[in-house]
Amino acid sequence: MNSEKGFVLIEFVIALPLVLMLLYGLSQSTFTIFSTAKSQAADYVLEVEAQDALTRIVEDLRAASSVEIKKRFGDKDIYTLIINYHAIRYNTIVDAGRIVDIIDTRVYRVSNSYKLQAKRKDDNGNFNPMTGGNFFGDTVITSLQYSKLDEKVLRIELEMESLATGQSIKISTAVYMPACEKIEFLSL
Repeated sequence: MNSEKGFVLIEFVIALPLVLMLLYGLSQSTFTIFSTAKSQAADYVLEVEAQDALTRIVEDLRAASSVEIKKRFGDKDIYTLIINYHAIRYNTIVDAGRIVDIIDTRVYRVSNSYKLQAKRKDDNGNFNPMTGGNFFGDTVITSLQYSKLDEKVLRIELEMESLATGQSIKISTAVYMPACEKIEFLSL
């Protein structure tokens, strides 16, 4: 009986370090897999937010009747975009048999925390966030520039950075605005 008890103790002393090494290896592998997945998710969020922000701006610009671009004092690469366009709504006013021209406005700006925000003129001054604050990876805008290529063509360049991974993305496009009457660059 005594020899059997010693044998179990020797097995336990030999097996314990092996089990601990196995658990350590599994935990390190799991940590590596999850950290890689998190950084891939953060990079995906960065790309999707940049594409989505640019797409929304382009869609509004295509319907623009006039565009104002305001440079914020002190910011070299951050601009506010004010898009005016004609809108027909369900409550459109009809005066003497004709539809009264309603001008709607959409404003895109970068907040002090470098998140893109948008609002309609009639939103009581409330801006809605378009970028940043994602669970998988927060993003900031490092550059948002506009340049006039023609009377009805505006070039947009957007650069964003992921705060989770430090990766950045830079995308640009040119937008033809067939209904645009004027493009103005102003300073705030």
